[in-house]
Amino acid sequence: MKSYRLAAVIAGGIIALCAVLGGCSGDGQTVSSADTSTSVTTTVKISTASQTTPEITTSVTSEQTTETTTTTKQTTTAPPDTTPKTTKAPDTEAPKTEPQTASPTTKAPETDPPQTDPPQTKPPRTDPPQTEPSPSYIITPTADEKKVYSNDDAIIDASNASQGYLMIKLKKAMSGSYRILVNADDINVRYTFQLNSSGNYEVIPLTEGSGNYTVNVLKVTSAGKGTVMFKQSLSVSVADSFLPFLTPNQFCMYDAGSSCVALSSKLCGGNKDTIAKTAAIYDYVINNISYVSTAENGANGYIPVPDTVLANKSGICFDYASLMAAMLRSQKIPTKVVVGYAGDVYHAWISVYVDGSGWIDGYIYFDGNSWNRMDPTFAASAKDDADYKNTVDFISNGSNYSVMYYY
Repeated sequence: MKSYRLAAVIAGGIIALCAVLGGCSGDGQTVSSADTSTSVTTTVKISTASQTTPEITTSVTSEQTTETTTTTKQTTTAPPDTTPKTTKAPDTEAPKTEPQTASPTTKAPETDPPQTDPPQTKPPRTDPPQTEPSPSYIITPTADEKKVYSNDDAIIDASNASQGYLMIKLKKAMSGSYRILVNADDINVRYTFQLNSSGNYEVIPLTEGSGNYTVNVLKVTSAGKGTVMFKQSLSVSVADSFLPFLTPNQFCMYDAGSSCVALSSKLCGGNKDTIAKTAAIYDYVINNISYVSTAENGANGYIPVPDTVLANKSGICFDYASLMAAMLRSQKIPTKVVVGYAGDVYHAWISVYVDGSGWIDGYIYFDGNSWNRMDPTFAASAKDDADYKNTVDFISNGSNYSVMYYY
């Protein structure tokens, strides 16, 4: 009898379990919630620790509050599992990268790569390059008292006559006006120079070179005539005919400290040859010295001073010639200050000696056949291009000039 009850209980539990899991009655019919008031709670536990059947606990509660609990425990030994087991490799997740936080970034010091570019070549200069000044050549006249002629009124020091000059002065300071006359006896040409009344030496060139000279020291009277105070004859042998035209003298006086010498040195820098130096000085003078015609001229005792002409930036023809001669001589270029007539005008210009060409009374250009006359005054006074061309034509024609003196 007990076995029947046990069977009935088991059957009831199974039915209840079926109703819960499948939603059907024992005869396969769907049971609605209205046909039963039975509450069934089923717990299924499966343990994989051992090969046993699941432990099923079923609890069925009826309306009559009758609770029947059946626990069935069955142990089944499962046959050995011959299925090859697949062992999963442990998951090795890529290491997670934590989000970057804004931390100070330390950069490695930057080092410039080695320069592979070729060295930069500077473009050619468009302005004139700075050049070393041309060395100056200065002869300083001296009275060495080795060969002296004198009387109570005047002294003639001929110690350096062989170098192309005499040193002449009054023996003491005197009032009045004085002149020096130098006559080149061999060619009968007479030169006139001023003599200061303070008793200082004047430098008198022997421009006609070697030969016989007669020197007169005169006191000028009120009538414009002169009284001879001292007269001396000399026989001179000049060592180099160029020396009188390389040495400062009364009409072309300068020394190592003169402004015109410094300017000449600058203009002639850069290893220029004689023509280039002459052209540089000539261009400067005609472009920077203005011609004036109101000053005294060489016929009535005017003495040009190169540094004064340069400072004033103006002058007459004698000033132009004197300034250019001083600048050229200081560059060891023999230069004559020429006094004479241009047409019927008393005038002064210069003549330059160039190796291979000789003395050039030129305008610093060569027309293919001959050098043309250098006359800085006329060139500077041209008013326009047409006037300049006419001037060039005039000074290019030697027949327009007659020479009286060289200084």
